Amino acid sequence: MLSYVKFLISLDKRRIKIDNKFLFIRSMKIVQISTFVNGGAGIAAFRLHSSLMRQPDIESEFIQKTYIPNKKYAEDNHIHTAPIGHSYLLRARKKFNLHSEHFQWNKLRSKPRNYEVATFATTSFRLEELPLVKDADIIHLHWVAEFINYPTFFKNIKQPIVWTLHDMNPFMGLFHYEEDEIRNNDIWNYINKKVLEQKIKAIHRHNNVHIVSPSLWMKERAKKSEALGKYPHEVIPHGIDLSQYPKLNKQHSKSELGINNSLKTIVFVASSTDNYRKGFDLLNDNINHIHYERINDVAKLNTIYSAGDITVIPSREEAFNLVMIESFANGTPVLSFSTGGMAEHVKTGVTGILEYNTNSASLGDDIGDFLNNKYNFDHNIIRQYAFDNFSDKLQTEKYIQLYKKILDK
Repeated sequence: MLSYVKFLISLDKRRIKIDNKFLFIRSMKIVQISTFVNGGAGIAAFRLHSSLMRQPDIESEFIQKTYIPNKKYAEDNHIHTAPIGHSYLLRARKKFNLHSEHFQWNKLRSKPRNYEVATFATTSFRLEELPLVKDADIIHLHWVAEFINYPTFFKNIKQPIVWTLHDMNPFMGLFHYEEDEIRNNDIWNYINKKVLEQKIKAIHRHNNVHIVSPSLWMKERAKKSEALGKYPHEVIPHGIDLSQYPKLNKQHSKSELGINNSLKTIVFVASSTDNYRKGFDLLNDNINHIHYERINDVAKLNTIYSAGDITVIPSREEAFNLVMIESFANGTPVLSFSTGGMAEHVKTGVTGILEYNTNSASLGDDIGDFLNNKYNFDHNIIRQYAFDNFSDKLQTEKYIQLYKKILDK
């Protein structure tokens, strides 16, 4: 019997289709879009980008908003700072403070601020016009508040979109957290609804959107939303390069930080102790402490986690927390309220202590139990949990699988 090979059926710039299966002939071009390269969401997005850059079949570029003075660092790490829209009208409006952001900020300033963050759906940026975006195979959105212009972005993007959620703002109106929306319902209800309607209308102009949540909790919230509910959903936890968090000797770490006593050490990490959502007021009780300003050195941060006997995350609302991953990487247990995605990984007696009552009294009781040796944590088990669930390698593999599945359709 004559055997034969089915010939080329279709050809594009990146792949060929033979016998109804795609074979990749060049790297996939993925453009990551994040308002910032720093902050919790920006760091998580950039970690994924950095890991993708090391893959042989991926070209990853990172577009963000803020100016980076170290041009070589930006170049080496494929970081691009986006300009505002190219039209003369947009540039003139920006120059004379007649742009949409200016009016929105003034509107927010007209009322007392009783929320962490509030953002609108329109900006002066037109990221969909950038050649880098137009040439991509997949557009990967992260935390994009005050960066993408919803009405024009989703209308003009032709490629598939992957959208990793870092908070609930993509499927909410002005606000990013439920408690903020509830607290401000009387003041901002009308505008909040208008912003949400604007987002829903804009997003639904694009049919090829894939939602990724870092936790099952976030996935369920997004699936129930009018803005994102109709799209396919995945759960991929954030990852970190665990090689940057080597296991250190606890006593040596304490000594290095000047903690020369026989007492147990509690660690609290947040971008600001004034952030109500992060719950530092529930933990603070005039206890002796060492305060560190912003730490950009991973090795120093790793030493702090290693010196800790437990990391306390008293957040009132938390979709997912990078501090939890970093603490686990060092084998340090986590004490957390059962908010958002925390309950999926903080297992009482195994990886930490999970508290179901969000108040300082319950938190204090849990700390007391820990100090009185109620729990005996195995630091090797905790560290292994980080390797099994949060390695950047595992996260990257899952995203590449998702990218290929999307492009295979």
